[in-house]
Amino acid sequence: MKSIERKKARYLRKQGRSLREITHSIHCAKSSISKWICDIPLSVKQILRLKSNQDKGRAKAAQHPNGPKKKWEKIRNDIRNTAKRDIPKSYSHKLLKNVGAALYWAEGYNASRNSIIFANTDPRMIKLMMLFFRQVCKVPEEKFRGKVFIHPHLNIKAAEKYWSDVSKISLNQFNKPLLAVSRSSQGKRDTLPIGTFSILIGDVYTCSRIKGWIDGLSAWSPVGG
Repeated sequence: MKSIERKKARYLRKQGRSLREITHSIHCAKSSISKWICDIPLSVKQILRLKSNQDKGRAKAAQHPNGPKKKWEKIRNDIRNTAKRDIPKSYSHKLLKNVGAALYWAEGYNASRNSIIFANTDPRMIKLMMLFFRQVCKVPEEKFRGKVFIHPHLNIKAAEKYWSDVSKISLNQFNKPLLAVSRSSQGKRDTLPIGTFSILIGDVYTCSRIKGWIDGLSAWSPVGG
C-alpha cells in the first residue's frame, strides 16, 4: 500500500505540486511524504509557481478576520483610539505654546539668531506649527515665507500649491524651490512626491521668544522635585 502512495507522491511532486498539496491528495503523514520526494528537483517554473501560491496564501491569511495580522491591527487601533481621547479636542494658549516650542526645539533650525526656519514632510505638523506661529507668536501674515525642497523630476507647481493650501501662506510669498537629490535618497526619489516644506520667518523678536520658551522647557523639573 505504501509503495502505491509513494509512487503517487513522487508523481505529483514531479508535476510541481507542493508538499501541502500532495499531503492533502494522498492523506499520508507529511514527514513520510517529505522523505519520499526530497530527491526530486523542481524546474524554475515550478519553483516560481509554488512561491506565488505561498505569497497568495500568506496574503489571504493576513486578511482573515481572525488572523494574527488583523488581530494585532485591531489591538493597535483600540490602543491608539483610547490614547487619542487623552488629548483635549481644543487647545489652550499655554498648551499650544509648550507644544509649539517643543516641536521647534526638536525640528526647527536653532542655529540662527534672527530667523525662524521649520521644515517637515508631515502636513499635520506644518498645520500645527502654523497655528502656533499665528495664534501664540502673533506673526504678521506678510512675514511668512514658504519654500519647497523637492526632487527636480517631480511636479513642482503641484507641490507648491499643496503646501500653500496646507500652510495658508500665499504662493506669492514662496521663495524659489530648492531642487536637489541627496545621495541617500537617489534610489527612492518618489517617496516624497510633494517634497519637504519649510516655514521661514525673519523676525528677531519672535526667534528670541521661542528660544526663551525652549530654555524654560529645558529647565523643567519633576513636580515636588
